[in-house]
Amino acid sequence: MCCCGTPAISQRAADLVEAMALSHGLRLADALIAATAVEHQAVLLTGNRKHFVAVPEMQIEAFEP
Repeated sequence: MCCCGTPAISQRAADLVEAMALSHGLRLADALIAATAVEHQAVLLTGNRKHFVAVPEMQIEAFEP
């Protein structure tokens, strides 16, 4: 097992960083969070939507503390 969950999550995160690092400033930590949510078909609850809004297939709900 890899250090980042599953091989599918790791690959999706790497693909996201490659596709979106320069255009959207997506960094590895956010890519791993996004990839995990997408792979598990989960809704991501976040206080910082701008980090994830451009990720394809992403389901996001705003978190308001």
